[in-house]
Amino acid sequence: MKTFKVLSIDGGGIKGLYPISVLRHFEEALRQEHGDDARIVDYADLICGTSTGGLIALALALRIPTETICQFYEQHGPKIFQGSEGWAAWIRQMMLGGKFSDTPLRTAITDILKDHTIGDSHSLLCIPTYDFTQGSYEVFKFDHKEGNLTRHNKIPMVDVALATSAAPTYFPLAQVALENNSQYVDGGVWANNPSLVGFLESIWHFVGQGKSYEHLHLLSIASLNVGTGKPPLLHRHRSFRHWRSDLFDMSLIGQSEFAHVFLQAIHSQKSIPLTYARIPSAVIVGEQVHYIKLDYASERSFALMKQLAADMYYKFRKTPEVQTFFTTRKTYFTQPSPQPRHRKNEGQALESNTSKRVAGTWPIWILGFISSTWFTLLRRKNRVD
Repeated sequence: MKTFKVLSIDGGGIKGLYPISVLRHFEEALRQEHGDDARIVDYADLICGTSTGGLIALALALRIPTETICQFYEQHGPKIFQGSEGWAAWIRQMMLGGKFSDTPLRTAITDILKDHTIGDSHSLLCIPTYDFTQGSYEVFKFDHKEGNLTRHNKIPMVDVALATSAAPTYFPLAQVALENNSQYVDGGVWANNPSLVGFLESIWHFVGQGKSYEHLHLLSIASLNVGTGKPPLLHRHRSFRHWRSDLFDMSLIGQSEFAHVFLQAIHSQKSIPLTYARIPSAVIVGEQVHYIKLDYASERSFALMKQLAADMYYKFRKTPEVQTFFTTRKTYFTQPSPQPRHRKNEGQALESNTSKRVAGTWPIWILGFISSTWFTLLRRKNRVD
């Protein structure tokens, strides 16, 4: 059975150090087994990422080592989120042009992504953002023949990374020259967990009856989430001053959790050819809460995120749905360059391409639900030149 593999990475600002640290442990294990040139991208046909997860997705797609991406967060994070605490930061966010300038962010992203474009990617890509100019969602994609796409491959990755991470009130609007100077907002406003984007892209173009693949394997990596629960009987009349960061956090967490629940339900039905796993947020307790924020970049927060990532790696690495994701390599290639050499016999690891097509039909209620919501939306935005 030929399997299409999707890696999805949540958004979360500086908390992106957590999912990339989880992936660093997996990549280190792959390098020990297969050699130093083994990379995460060798095991994912499609990588989806939103906001900071989008930056990670783009870097992974360029075969940048996970160790280098981790260093990016620790080296540049304090500069990007400088002055995140105190009244001055609050005034900038509430009354002026935003909490942070995007100049340090652009400098840092350029340092790691260079002048690469989406067309340089070694995997398919889906990077959600929100088109503020058109008033609708957008997904930057690697142009693939299955969708007859020709729109995005020439766009600089730096512009895409800024477009998916322009968090409202935190950073200025991002502007993409090759998209007629359209302006964009952080993709987390509608797809902080981009797993559903990857799911629909897969079943729309790659997986299912009459397509190239019979099965979908989706691995989702969460960001760190601190619960937004509140005491009962709070004052009901709340201005923006009272909501503050809760307004944004509530949207991110709510959407991320719903996407997970939706995919769990689809997976449990066993009617759609899907293997699904999610490595969730670690539990944040006690005084740790102070160090886990979207824009809090400090030595202690970095240390805590790396510790939590290590714990979750060892907890989930042997889970069958996770382990098998990193057992077999991808089979969809976007670049003609040769793939890394593996020391072990790959004949036992790679899946057969001659297995039978999946027979039967999917339950009417599942198809109806998908088509009436996400399916229709993505079809409307899949613009073709």
